[in-house]
Amino acid sequence: QYSIFSLLSTMGLRGWSVGVLVVLASASAVPVKPQTAIHPRAFIPLKVGSVTPKGWLLKQLKLQADGLSGHLSAFWPDIQNSIWVGGDADGSLHERAPYWLNGVVPLAYLLKNAGVDAPQRFAGVYKVPDGVDFSAASDPVSIMDQSNKYIDYILAHQNSTTGWLGPEDDNKNGNVYWGRSNVILSLCQYAEAEPTKFDSVSAAILKYLLELNRRLTTPTQYAPLVGWAAARWMDIALGAQWLLDKAPQGKEAELQSLVTTLHSQGSDWESWFETFTGGAGGHNVNNAQALKSAAVMFLMTGNETLTKLSKSRMANLDRLYGLPTGMFNGDEILPDPATRLPSRGIELCGVVEAMFSYNTMFSVHGDVSFADRSERIAFNAMPATWASPTGGDMWAHQYLQAINQINAISATPHVWPHDGPDAELYGLEPNYGCCTANFNQGWPKWASMVVYATADGGAAVGLFAPSISALPDGSTVDIETNYPYEDEVQITVEAKTAMPLYIRIPGWAEGTVVNGKSDAENGTMYKYACTAGKNVVTVTFMPKLLIQRWGDLPEDGDTGPVSVHRGPLMFSLPISGNYTVLAHHYGGPNDSNDYQMVPTSDWQFALDVDMVNPDKTLVFQKHGYEAGTAPFNHSGWPVTVTATLRHLSGWGTNINSAAKPPASPACSDTSKCGAAMQVELVPHGGTELRIGEFPQSGL
Repeated sequence: QYSIFSLLSTMGLRGWSVGVLVVLASASAVPVKPQTAIHPRAFIPLKVGSVTPKGWLLKQLKLQADGLSGHLSAFWPDIQNSIWVGGDADGSLHERAPYWLNGVVPLAYLLKNAGVDAPQRFAGVYKVPDGVDFSAASDPVSIMDQSNKYIDYILAHQNSTTGWLGPEDDNKNGNVYWGRSNVILSLCQYAEAEPTKFDSVSAAILKYLLELNRRLTTPTQYAPLVGWAAARWMDIALGAQWLLDKAPQGKEAELQSLVTTLHSQGSDWESWFETFTGGAGGHNVNNAQALKSAAVMFLMTGNETLTKLSKSRMANLDRLYGLPTGMFNGDEILPDPATRLPSRGIELCGVVEAMFSYNTMFSVHGDVSFADRSERIAFNAMPATWASPTGGDMWAHQYLQAINQINAISATPHVWPHDGPDAELYGLEPNYGCCTANFNQGWPKWASMVVYATADGGAAVGLFAPSISALPDGSTVDIETNYPYEDEVQITVEAKTAMPLYIRIPGWAEGTVVNGKSDAENGTMYKYACTAGKNVVTVTFMPKLLIQRWGDLPEDGDTGPVSVHRGPLMFSLPISGNYTVLAHHYGGPNDSNDYQMVPTSDWQFALDVDMVNPDKTLVFQKHGYEAGTAPFNHSGWPVTVTATLRHLSGWGTNINSAAKPPASPACSDTSKCGAAMQVELVPHGGTELRIGEFPQSGL
């Protein structure tokens, strides 16, 4: 029986509240149960290869494949010539090819199921698996072929004696364990999708993890976790838990020992998220990954206090750093002092890691609020960091995005204190290349977690996106919808036997109707009894316009700016911009470019709005999603909100960004505001420059 990690052993107790100490002590008090498998999840993820995307979700995944994801191996050195396939690029952390694989592996199987494989416009070079030479590719190279070449090379070059994967590094550098975690997660996904290779791949994973455990527990020869590896221990632990659950191969004790070691050597996130003090630190991506640390440890203990800690960290981040897209301010580092200023930024890596963390938390704990948050981030923050003159493609991204983004320039000086001047440009690798590699996991892993299996032989719909999911017993769950642009979701279950279907009713979804009945409580999982054969369940949401107040608490109080929402979508003012190409990297004239944007329309406005009854001044308009178009296009938006704005000439700039929004009500002195004008607010994810937080006019 293995002891679990005293969370209090390294804490400084001075100044801590009794309540916080009791919660953390409870989280640390339960020993690991002697078990042959991890603690059951509330909802069980389907194996990779179970989901067939369709509709707008398929279009989004095709855009990703047709953009950077399907072409980085043709021209970006850190993938094309990665040290992981015999090249000499991606030194130091060796994280970029693993990041890319962690998204490209599930993307390949999603597209294969949908009958789409080769990205468009692929012409270049790619790595062959048996050496360091490059070969010309005159025809499109499939996502699957690219993925397999890297997987095959990595497995073929595993150290046959020790099981180590990847290049041999400095034995005393405890950072080297981090980059390999995404290789392991990629291999786990690959093994699920390739049943004939499951045994050999899971054996390779086990061999590596046993060697990792040996190194971590041999301090005279090797280093413990430090730096990135210590901060991101929970992602390394997920690989060990995958083996415990699916293929322990008689090594349950060793794998549990590894998770114990990872937690004890890793950063103390359970303490950090309660007070934001201590050694874990404010790096935004570390925080986004560590959101799931309590959920990961719940799988080892079943300790319900960890569920409370998962909930509290979301609330604590929102209170101090929260943004209306569901993310938090973290332009490299969480702001100090804490602020929710809408001109500060969040990194793309943080966005995709938060999407995965919240879906993992939903799977483990079963709490609807975590899936609500993942969906909010996916529909707002994720697409808002992509832009090009052609609209909703995925060729050019930012490093940092802001809620109030009035330009995308090389800014000197700049409001973000920890990143370079290019952090808000759109392009191949603005500021730093980690996001170029890591963004790839965002949509594919999200799409793979739309539907779950349940321990009682049923299915759970956690996210609403058009797709068909195959359950372990051969039953299928077919979701037909244009949600979030429409309010109806049709779920068709072809059940082998009678089974329960659990449907997420979002926290905002009061009055939801399921098959004509209004008994679905918001914020819960609605249970529907399916009979053997065909079952059709129609879910109709009744979303209302919602206004949320922001600003820093407590000082801003009721004077802070507001944002506009309906269902999972946030609505913002699009700012027209002038694109300038700064560099061209690959493909045609509209493919891989770096862009700057400067505004060509006004952005300084106050919003007329009634906080209690937004319908008095705001009008929701549904124009309809056109099949086959980019889901988050930057024109022809499927839905809009007609709003009344007033020009606010006194709202200026600060350090090349929009200044803090003036205090609400901003037009109590009417001479400060212009006449009322009707303007269309559009989905935040369909903008490149925008205002997402407005001062309230008071009129």
